[in-house]
Amino acid sequence: MSRDLLSRLLVYLRHRKERSCIIISGEVGAGKTRAAEQLVVALKKQKITVGGVLSPRIVQDGVTIGYTVFDLTSGEEQPFAGLNSPGITIGRFFIEREALRFAGRAIEEASRNMQVVFVDEVGRLELQGAGLALAVDTLLNSLALPVLLMRDSFVLAVVETFSINQYIPYPIC
Repeated sequence: MSRDLLSRLLVYLRHRKERSCIIISGEVGAGKTRAAEQLVVALKKQKITVGGVLSPRIVQDGVTIGYTVFDLTSGEEQPFAGLNSPGITIGRFFIEREALRFAGRAIEEASRNMQVVFVDEVGRLELQGAGLALAVDTLLNSLALPVLLMRDSFVLAVVETFSINQYIPYPIC
């Protein structure tokens, strides 16, 4: 994570007049979650309250075999997606329904109580009105500053689908 993103976010938090969000984008494996983890640490050092969820990879022998979902407020973590069913099929993974409920609750709760709320990540399900779509909508209509992680190819569709009028893009290459 660059100091530039932290500086921009802090300035934006202090002078924010309109609802907006930060969009961290990049391709699979680009480092979106790692950048968000670093940003969370930096924000906490600045005494900014953070919440929401991050979904780090589960890697075995250099291959991604799944993802966990980590609640930034409670510190709770649970399996999110894996290679085996049951679950909602997205690509080669199966997303656990209970994990979606867990993540949605974490995002909605943080939307009410935190200054900055992370969602890792917004993708195909949310664009179809499923997955974390309701939690994302709640967040975007809250006073919290949303930080949304997504693939580059989804940015314009997410902006349009969720009627995001203003955002700060932060592409990860």
